[in-house]
Amino acid sequence: MPSATERRALAGGHPEFPVPLIHCNSAMLRLVALTASVLAVAGLSANDLREAAESLQRNDFEGAVPHLRAALAEDPGNINARFNLAYALQATGDADGAIAQYALISEQQPHLIEARQNLATLLMQAERFAEAAEEYRAIAGAKPGDPSAGMLAAVALERSGQPSVAAEAYRSVLAAEPGSLDARHGLARSLDASGAVMEAVQEYLRLADSLPQAETALLDIAGRLEDSGRTAAALDLYRRHADRRPDDPAVHERLGLMLLEGAAPDEAARALERSVELEPTALRHSALAEAYRLSGDAAAAHEQLRMAADASPEDASARLRHASSLLQLQEFESSAREFLAAAEADPGLAEAWNGLAFAMYRLDNFAAALRALSESAKLGPAPPASVYLKAICQDNLQLYEEAQGSYRAFLEMEPEMEDETWKASQRLRTIEKILRKR
Repeated sequence: MPSATERRALAGGHPEFPVPLIHCNSAMLRLVALTASVLAVAGLSANDLREAAESLQRNDFEGAVPHLRAALAEDPGNINARFNLAYALQATGDADGAIAQYALISEQQPHLIEARQNLATLLMQAERFAEAAEEYRAIAGAKPGDPSAGMLAAVALERSGQPSVAAEAYRSVLAAEPGSLDARHGLARSLDASGAVMEAVQEYLRLADSLPQAETALLDIAGRLEDSGRTAAALDLYRRHADRRPDDPAVHERLGLMLLEGAAPDEAARALERSVELEPTALRHSALAEAYRLSGDAAAAHEQLRMAADASPEDASARLRHASSLLQLQEFESSAREFLAAAEADPGLAEAWNGLAFAMYRLDNFAAALRALSESAKLGPAPPASVYLKAICQDNLQLYEEAQGSYRAFLEMEPEMEDETWKASQRLRTIEKILRKR
């Protein structure tokens, strides 16, 4: 950093002329002072420079600006005066004006790195990232032993929406500083943004032990890989995260659900067991039940479905799954209660009414079965199985005319239910005989 003496230059024997130093908010971006001497200038220019110097010493930047402009009008090549004008404009909030002045300095003296650094800083602050990147690249070329400019160039390129170019810039920084976490993180982000997702994964994996954000990024990538159908790659990342973060129930759940979809019920069960252990929910109990079912453990599946229903009594879907499980176990009274609870939780759930109807039929409560079928019919066209069940219940209640109509409606649907179709045909003949005798 320049000393106080170096930050001043003499103008024609007049009072010292300061060149201020400003630090910006970012730790990486700052304005630097110009260290140079101004040659003596006679006449009006010298008076304006003296007035400007006095204004700057008082931090009266607005007062300095017209004197600096007047001096430059007489002597456009006075780099030190232009540098201070750029600073004064920036200090008064005229960033565009400061940028224009620094750009002129860079044109007049392209090797004056301090001006280019300040110009690049202001361009970054103005979010003119592509222009800033060009300045930082020029600075990096002039200072090959200093990787900071290369790093800033890479950042500017990334922010300018040029991820592929930014990735190469980050690689150049890493070639000089292999241990730079910032550069490797930038490379990972840029590769991801450019579509080189699996390359980005490798970079994030290198960062995982040192940078917490890397784990978050890997999980995000896993989700996107899953959405795009790259299931195997997504599974690898979910498995890795589950191993490294054994107390994350959401990841164990996601891993278990993916394994279920991939027909790996045993591994799915292990993941879902951990998820349920950490944070039981109706969904996780239900998913674990499905894993047990696919693995052939019906009793364990039934128990998980019961726990799912207990965990969320108002969840009609959870109750419906539990009721269906009870029905498969031929526990008709229990299943009827669960189907009714599901229907009460969601009266628009036709499956609940149909299930209740079948359970009631198996309990020989044909009237209750018909009432349930009537509720189901209000929600939409009845499926063939429900029409057949309705016919059977009416038949058992000796409502022969109604049963005749239901059997006929069932046969007209041409269902792919061979046994039921034959039984319905036979029963129709019998009912016709009964009705003829009346």
